[in-house]
Amino acid sequence: MNLHWKDLETDSGQWFGLALQCRADDGRHRKPPLRLESGANGRIRLVQERGGSAEPAVRFWATLLDDYAGVHWLRGDDEADSPVPASMLDSATVERHAALPQAQRLPGWSRVFAQALAKGPASFLYPGLWVLMGMRPQAGAWTFQTEPLHRAQGHWRLEDARDALREDPVSFIDWWHGRYPVLNLRAPADPDDGRLKWWRKKAREDALPPVLLWYLSCLDGYVVADGHLRLQAAQLEDRPPSFLVAYSAYEQAVQRDPAAQRAILDSYERHARERALRLPQRRPIGVDSINATLIAAFDDRPLLLPRSYGWATRRPEALWLDEVRARLEALGRGDRMAEFARR
Repeated sequence: MNLHWKDLETDSGQWFGLALQCRADDGRHRKPPLRLESGANGRIRLVQERGGSAEPAVRFWATLLDDYAGVHWLRGDDEADSPVPASMLDSATVERHAALPQAQRLPGWSRVFAQALAKGPASFLYPGLWVLMGMRPQAGAWTFQTEPLHRAQGHWRLEDARDALREDPVSFIDWWHGRYPVLNLRAPADPDDGRLKWWRKKAREDALPPVLLWYLSCLDGYVVADGHLRLQAAQLEDRPPSFLVAYSAYEQAVQRDPAAQRAILDSYERHARERALRLPQRRPIGVDSINATLIAAFDDRPLLLPRSYGWATRRPEALWLDEVRARLEALGRGDRMAEFARR
């Protein structure tokens, strides 16, 4: 995968993330190793290739409610490879980024993760435009958000990631009353796991790399693409991590009203003339206020909006139902099958 990136900055000059333009090495639009599949009757799977002729691992199954009020979601049991190879996050790389000033860490890590996703054998990137944005914790809380990229484009927000690492692989995403969920593709590790202990040490040292989330518009939520152990370590140490959020983007043009733009310019010109005449009722307008108004009125940069793509499959719906039934029965949760089957 050929990758070209550029830094994105907010209107206030803060680093927002990377815009990634992805192209296949041979120019063909191949399926990524980690991908969404959309089947008959709106049945969804996230599958990951395992090499050779082996059947792909199923990372989750999902199905929308008929009234679009939410999604039933079921995590798979296969511990598949991460999209970010562990070799990209070795001790030397972690220490090098920990030594950077705080404001430079996420920009630096974003390049590491972008390169890993471009080269990794389990990547979810496919050709097109992607955004890899930074999301930092708010002071003293497990609430995370970005600054608005443009004044016309609101910020991204994550209310609470402390309940992301669920033991229970069965979830319901409530689109009416819930928040954007964070869903784990791996069960939490044993507290005595040696790798977890090392990441806990890095969390205490304020050296923890960010957790990689993948926003999926079909779920209206995030999955933890890489960093389950890092997120668990952050939770155990009560040290909110930073996140890098990847999403497949499309550019939506912004149409401005020429009449409204002309009215704003006329208003400022009239105000300037009256100020020149020293009319007492005309107080000066601050430069920041003028700039904000003009940017809001004339900014025609396209919005970078999320849109996740899946690959259509001819697999019969019965196969999807059989897989879900087998997984639920293995969990001793066969009573939930009716919820997944109903459409």
